[in-house]
Amino acid sequence: MMHEDAFLQDILDNERDDLPRRIYADWLMDHGDSVTAARGEFIHLQCTLAQYEADARRPAELLRRERELLVQHGRAWGASFARLGCRCWEYRRGFVEGIGLPAEALLRHARQLFASAPIREIKLYESSGHLTALAGCAALKGVRILDLENNQLDDRDLAALAESSHLPALRTLYLWSNRIGDVGLRALVQGQLHLEQIDLSQNLLNNDGVVTLADSTFFDRLRRLVLTGNRVGDPGGLALAASPFGRHLVSLDLSKNALSAEIMSALREKYAGRVHLTS
Repeated sequence: MMHEDAFLQDILDNERDDLPRRIYADWLMDHGDSVTAARGEFIHLQCTLAQYEADARRPAELLRRERELLVQHGRAWGASFARLGCRCWEYRRGFVEGIGLPAEALLRHARQLFASAPIREIKLYESSGHLTALAGCAALKGVRILDLENNQLDDRDLAALAESSHLPALRTLYLWSNRIGDVGLRALVQGQLHLEQIDLSQNLLNNDGVVTLADSTFFDRLRRLVLTGNRVGDPGGLALAASPFGRHLVSLDLSKNALSAEIMSALREKYAGRVHLTS
């Protein structure tokens, strides 16, 4: 166990480096039973597959073997995550880096979860009322993606999260289908999070919050912003079109908002193919 703890700590300390993962994989293949040896093979396999570009064609034989190993051993490998309340988990480069679980389970087991794997992405369920506690959870310091879609969150929830000093690595926040309005968006703009991608589709946003966003340096850090299906009208759309910020946007989605043809034209002139507009 001491050997494994040392290997894991090296992996956690050097999260971007495949070498500690491959060293551990070799050790597993040399010192374990068939299930443990298969785990070592799986680590090597996923590290190799991760070297291919996202749009590149990966060898069919490697993909087949990856699926085969997961079918045969995935339940045994993930048993500890199930015991800690995870409903789902995803392996990347041989280790669990994404988990989905209720917020209460995360708060109860955060220290154990983050000590056992290089977790960088979390999807939470049933998190309404828990955002203040989550904002104060120091274990979340390495999380880059937080998915809070469809959690019945309101402005107070988002305001609590926005003030967190424990999410320095967070870059992507999914807030689709909640009850967030202008007050929550203003709190996000004025808060401490350094986001690059936000999905606020299907919420309760009006023009005031979007005007505040468009006038902020926070907007200038964003690469992707989704505001589909809110209550944004011409004043909000005009503010986005006239903003001196938004220079790093690669995608702005304002579909299913009440924008006039004139404002849509102004947005297309400003953002060209980077803006998505449908009625």
